[in-house]
Amino acid sequence: MKYNITSAGPSITQSEIDLVNEAVSIGWQDNRNLHIDQFVEEFGAYVNRKFILPTSHCTGAIHLALLTLEIKPGDEVIVPDITWVASAAPITYVGAKPVFVDVEPDSWCICPKAFERAITSKTKAVVIVDLFGNMPKMNELLSIAKKYNLKVIEDAAEGLGATYNDEPSGAFGDVSLFSFSPTKLVTAGQGGVFATDNEALFEKAKYYAHHGINKKPGEKYFWSHLMGYNYNWTNIQAALALSQLRRIEVLINKKKEIYEQYHHALGSVEELRLNQPLDRVKPCYWISVAMIDPSLGLEKEYLCNQFNSLGIDLRPFFYPISSMPPYQKYLNGKEKHLNKFSYHDSKYGICLPSGNNLTEQDIDIVCQQLLVELEAIKSCP
Repeated sequence: MKYNITSAGPSITQSEIDLVNEAVSIGWQDNRNLHIDQFVEEFGAYVNRKFILPTSHCTGAIHLALLTLEIKPGDEVIVPDITWVASAAPITYVGAKPVFVDVEPDSWCICPKAFERAITSKTKAVVIVDLFGNMPKMNELLSIAKKYNLKVIEDAAEGLGATYNDEPSGAFGDVSLFSFSPTKLVTAGQGGVFATDNEALFEKAKYYAHHGINKKPGEKYFWSHLMGYNYNWTNIQAALALSQLRRIEVLINKKKEIYEQYHHALGSVEELRLNQPLDRVKPCYWISVAMIDPSLGLEKEYLCNQFNSLGIDLRPFFYPISSMPPYQKYLNGKEKHLNKFSYHDSKYGICLPSGNNLTEQDIDIVCQQLLVELEAIKSCP
């Protein structure tokens, strides 16, 4: 039987459709920032940040963070080896060197000890990633960064809706970043946010994001003050994100229900380990992840291929970025040895379908098929 179970589809209701239609109908000329301004106000309040700059995507927001923090060629920026590649790629845009460190085996977030071991005289910043809707040991990481006078960028692209010590994901560090791509908890189709409490960083980011232009009264129109980029967002995207933001508790509850259904069906299976929050963390369960016991010899690519052939969009756990061809020139040759959890767990992790468009029946089918695959492997001589 062929199914049609997607990996990460959104929940779109009439409220999203109505607000986007409003933006399409009246969001021009004097109203061209109408929904952007509303989104900025409401999003800033939600993530507890003073200054919010919407961007065309989260990758652009990370690039802006590095530019405004004045990360330069020859500098080193520490980043976890397990994350989406966009957490690291912009480091190379500014000519700096990404330094990949190991993650912890329980949360798969950056390991504080690995972070501190990797610091050198050239280290200027760290990118802390809220992976899969979880959050790392933020107090320890921030303490280490303060000890060595390092800038902190919190990549909260996957963490929106999670909390650490009751503080929201994205409220930490010098700059934090968010994503509204089609797979995220809150989607705009595409988009990102640069967030900070530092007004000077915010003003500088605005210049970079719009071709070096930030027109003020009395200044020339179309006048670039510095070499900038085109990282602007549209009012239509903002309208979609705004409507989603106003439903965020519903979206988070749906993610939690999806995880709990997986946990109920699979949590007692000895050969599986589902993602679990750390102490002090309330996750948003953006993606439900299952780690397969290595003793079965069942690697992620095989499972993904099996499920995809059935019409179930199972995705692989992230690969270590240090294993990818574009990053070989930045390595010291010890990453595979030092980042042992990254290289080990990556082989056996799978991202279960977790979209807010899933039904209970969809999740039941995924669980049943996974149990069938495990039993088939276990019964092999």
